[in-house]
Parts: sequence; C-alpha cells; structure tokens
Amino acid sequence: MYLAGVYFAPWSMAVSVGVLFLCIVVGTSWYTARVLNSAITYPQAVLVGMTISVCTGLVYACYNVMTISFFYPHFLDEVVRARLAETGPQQSPGAFAAMRAQVSATGIAIPNLVRLSVFGTVLSLVTSLFLKRKM
Repeated sequence: MYLAGVYFAPWSMAVSVGVLFLCIVVGTSWYTARVLNSAITYPQAVLVGMTISVCTGLVYACYNVMTISFFYPHFLDEVVRARLAETGPQQSPGAFAAMRAQVSATGIAIPNLVRLSVFGTVLSLVTSLFLKRKM
C-alpha cells in the first residue's frame, strides 16, 4: 500500500484486516491438519488464531519501523499532512511543525501492533467457530 500510494485511503485498513483474516484461516487450518491430526477444539483454535494475530502484528510493526526509517523518509510528513487535512483549513502556521514533532515510526508501529492483535483476537473468536473439528 506504501508503493501504490493508497496507505491513507479509507479502505486500506480493510485490506490489512482481510490479510489478517486469511492468515488466521490458512494458519489455523494448516496447524489443525499438520500438527493436531485434523482435530482441534474451539479454545485451541482461538489460541492459534491469537498467536497468528500477534505474530502478524509484530511483523507488521517491524516492517513499519524499517520502511519508515530507511525507505520512505517523507512518510511521516505525509501522515502529518493527512491528519491536518482532516482537521480543516483553520490551522495555525506552526501546526505542521508541532504535529510533526509528535509523530514517529514507533508511534505508528505500536498502535498498528495493538490494532491487529485486537482485530485478530475478535476474528479468531469468530473463525474458530467454523474451524473447530471434533476430536
């Protein structure tokens, strides 16, 4: 989404959640078939989904920090411009500098980690209903 320039699109979070959903379904199915001999309980499926969610969130957070720090040096400026555009035209002259001082790669990565972990837990609770298999 960085490369395509759609990171700030309203639907970009839906893409992240969709990828997380696919990771949970595929990962839980793989774990059930390969490790648990095609039998998994609801609590096991939830735990597997939560583990996948947290790991996906960690990878995404590390990716955020690395790409913002090394490959997209102007990304944080774009974040500030997008936030200022949402607040409207009544901005003080120093608003950009003040907000830019508060924005960091870690400040973007940690909320993304938390967000994906929470969404992943909710998705795990739902998908586990369909992925559980009797022992």
